[in-house]
Amino acid sequence: MIVRMKEILLFTSAHSVDATIQKIGELGVVDIKEVNPPSGDIIERCLQDIDDTHQALSILEQHELTDKANNDVIDTNGKDPKRIVGRLVKSKIVKQNIYKTLEDVNSQLEFFDTWGKKFHQRELDYLKEKGIFVRLYMLSKSQLKTLPKDRVTVTFTEKEGKIPLALFSQNAKARLNFKEVAIPDMPYSALQDIKKRKERQLEQVEVFLNEMKGFEELLSDYSHFLNDRLNSETALDSMGDIEGKVKFLRGYLPKDALDGFTSVAKKEHWGYSITEPTNMDEVPVYIKNPKWISIINPMMKFIDIVPGYKEIDVSIYFLVAFALFFAMLVGDAGYGVIFLILAIIFRKKMASQLRALIFVLSGSTIIWGVLSGTYFGAEQIAQLPFLKDLVIPNIASFGVDNINFMMHLSFLIGAIHLTVAHGIRVFQFINSIKALSEVGWIALVWGLFFITEQLVLGNPAPSWYNWLFIVGATLVALFSKESNSFFKSMGASIANLPLSLISGFSDIVSYVRLFAVGMATAAVAASFNNMALPDGIAGMGILDFVMAAVALLLGHTLNIALALMAVMVHGIRLNMLEFAGHLGVQFSGEAYKPFKLMVNNKE
Repeated sequence: MIVRMKEILLFTSAHSVDATIQKIGELGVVDIKEVNPPSGDIIERCLQDIDDTHQALSILEQHELTDKANNDVIDTNGKDPKRIVGRLVKSKIVKQNIYKTLEDVNSQLEFFDTWGKKFHQRELDYLKEKGIFVRLYMLSKSQLKTLPKDRVTVTFTEKEGKIPLALFSQNAKARLNFKEVAIPDMPYSALQDIKKRKERQLEQVEVFLNEMKGFEELLSDYSHFLNDRLNSETALDSMGDIEGKVKFLRGYLPKDALDGFTSVAKKEHWGYSITEPTNMDEVPVYIKNPKWISIINPMMKFIDIVPGYKEIDVSIYFLVAFALFFAMLVGDAGYGVIFLILAIIFRKKMASQLRALIFVLSGSTIIWGVLSGTYFGAEQIAQLPFLKDLVIPNIASFGVDNINFMMHLSFLIGAIHLTVAHGIRVFQFINSIKALSEVGWIALVWGLFFITEQLVLGNPAPSWYNWLFIVGATLVALFSKESNSFFKSMGASIANLPLSLISGFSDIVSYVRLFAVGMATAAVAASFNNMALPDGIAGMGILDFVMAAVALLLGHTLNIALALMAVMVHGIRLNMLEFAGHLGVQFSGEAYKPFKLMVNNKE
């Protein structure tokens, strides 16, 4: 349910503005809107500090304690978190530089593996003084055959498919038409010393990170503090000013939080004005539902959609339909059991709403899979005595010709889904003539359903279905638009009707994807089973059994991934486009984000 909001205008004296912002943050119910665009050096510094702190926390999260780490509890009292953040950020740069140096040194040491550890640049310099110039190459055997006969060269033992070659010449400009080998500036021993020194430095960085690991909680609290500071400074900067004496802000708060706000406002001697919102496009949307409906919130947040303030909250409709669509698109009881087991194993790492949602989706998938006789795409499992009795032939995945029925069921689900959308709009416009237009659309949806059945499946439509179009089109044409000019509004409705009917027809047909994708999931699973176990497990050796198990694991993992992708594409689409389109929801809203100081309101 979308909670009704109130618009507020709050006034406070300039000298007590900091305390006012602090108190509003403790209340945590006001969604503050800008009066002036916030800016300033303090905000920039806060943003930089927050970025550095997040980077420091990321460094500690990615760092794994070594065996030599000290497990003693670290006393964090009196420690400066900003200094710790600075040291951690610097340690990352130091570590990157060490790895870069080691990479360069190891690259140069590879030279000595080929040309000998006693190789030294000064020997080449000595030869150069005597008028002899040496250049080194690594050539393939085919390149070796193309060498000019008049060049003095020496080859060495082959190394990783390449042949080391040295070119000797008394001409400083003499070269071969191949890439030269770069000669290290330092000898082997010096490079080894650098490598050992850098490795010791790397160990010291690891010891430092082991010590800093104990400061994660301190830095997490510091991050909350910085976010509070940023929010406070942003709120202060965005306030309006009256002659430097009075500060004011505007925002929105839920109607059910009004009493708590006014009580604090009177106690703090704030001036305030509370009115009904005027600019509906700006009003934040606060959705408050019972716990059993709120389990759909993780999905809504994932696709990042919020209905407009004057639109309908689709949470409950999305939850019911999405559970059904998920079950039909995945359609395998075995996969549902896997989802359920994973949710139970990782339940402590999941938010309660996400955990409950996965339980619901897993349960619906298991139920559909049992009724359709689908267990990892293996028909043999569904033929077991007890499980066989649970299968409904009309929706079974194997052994029966039920394509027409499944398509009919998909179209029926689509018609019901769209009818629910228009039924909601009937109640939305119950005090308006537009409610009659929505009744007309319900008639048109079922008329389109019968036409779809006739054209796609060849099922004869009832003799009275023409009246659905006559009555529906009449109601839509007469009552779709409210206008001072009756004939003008009717003309506009009639002009839009043909395209709307075509769109409605395609929307109903679109639901056939529920059957098609579900059937594909079962077929792909069965194909993997046949490839891995063409003759069953009888007579298989241990190695063959292991190979088949690995193939089945990979195959079904891929199929599960494809099924989940199909849910994201098709299951969400049917709700967000077809259903929401008929419901008139454009998801144009902005989520309610109350100004809240986390340090004082830890959840």
